[in-house]
Amino acid sequence: MISKRLKEIANLVDKNKVVFDVGSDHGLLPCFLVEEGISEKVYAGDIALGPLENGKATIEKYGLEGKVIPVFSDGLKMASKDVDIVTISGMGYQTVEHILNDSDISRYQYLIVQINKDVDLLRKYISDHGYTIEDERVVYDDFYYEIIVFNNLTIYLIKWSSKFLYKSVITTLLWRYEREKFEDILKALYKSLSPLLSYSSL
Repeated sequence: MISKRLKEIANLVDKNKVVFDVGSDHGLLPCFLVEEGISEKVYAGDIALGPLENGKATIEKYGLEGKVIPVFSDGLKMASKDVDIVTISGMGYQTVEHILNDSDISRYQYLIVQINKDVDLLRKYISDHGYTIEDERVVYDDFYYEIIVFNNLTIYLIKWSSKFLYKSVITTLLWRYEREKFEDILKALYKSLSPLLSYSSL
């Protein structure tokens, strides 16, 4: 249904999140996200009416009306407040920069961006604007494509801290469990050896 490039982008989307796909064209990525059970609701945004109509045709083909929602939008200008994740792919850096500058992207949990060239400029943009790269992939699909996942540094630190805290709690619980188990073994061993110890002292 979709290319390796788009499938790799889909693999980076957390489950049960609302997604806004910028420049969705035929709506292949949004439909795939819903079809695969990754997302229950995806917006397929495009600034051109022709691609938007293509997207509607794809949505109807797979019977995903109401789950994949076509939106006539210049970048993220018409993105609703329930959007968690943004995907942007297949564009040039200048276009992507315009989209990012034209919206408050800090309100999203993270953005997944794949541009066809000038990836170094995208990295610089992310750094200069106080965002952080959370993940990145390289996929070969007749060409090598770089996919970057980035978000607000504060959100990233909260997520990292939560993961760290979770691991710390689990480690502590396991340590206590192992200690208690070890103490039980020592008590049982002492109990079994106590007659021998008493006999040897005679």
